[in-house]
Amino acid sequence: MNKWLLLILALLLSGCGFHLKGTSVFDQAMPYQRWKIEGGSMQKPLETVLRHQPNVEVDETNTDITVKVISANESKTTSAVDLSGDTAEYLLTLEVNVQAYRHGDPLGDPIRVVVTRYMDYSDHEVLAKENEERLVWRDIRQDAAEQLVRRLAYLPVEP
Repeated sequence: MNKWLLLILALLLSGCGFHLKGTSVFDQAMPYQRWKIEGGSMQKPLETVLRHQPNVEVDETNTDITVKVISANESKTTSAVDLSGDTAEYLLTLEVNVQAYRHGDPLGDPIRVVVTRYMDYSDHEVLAKENEERLVWRDIRQDAAEQLVRRLAYLPVEP
């Protein structure tokens, strides 16, 4: 009975379009093939996401499109406090603004992405929370890069 239930559950999940995060490419094909990223802290996440797209090359010399990260602002604010007035939760926010250029001319409007995450905090687990915060920031940058690439797929195509 359990085998049939698992089989039915697997068929239902595959039929609804369920995919694990990071295992599928985006629906919209990228309009250009050769990309250059000038991204500071967003350089590696953007290149990684672009390299996972079909028919896309990340190249420094021969490029169709240059994506420049105008700003990438990280902020960490107190979101909640406990009864003693100590911080119980932080709100981590990453705001990224990028502009795509084709042959030095801006292509479309600047793209803005804001990603936020809440992170619990405890003074008793300071080292563990520092490691957790580092992992959360990495996840935030990855999520922002995926959102940016998804939006870059809708850039206007110029001959």
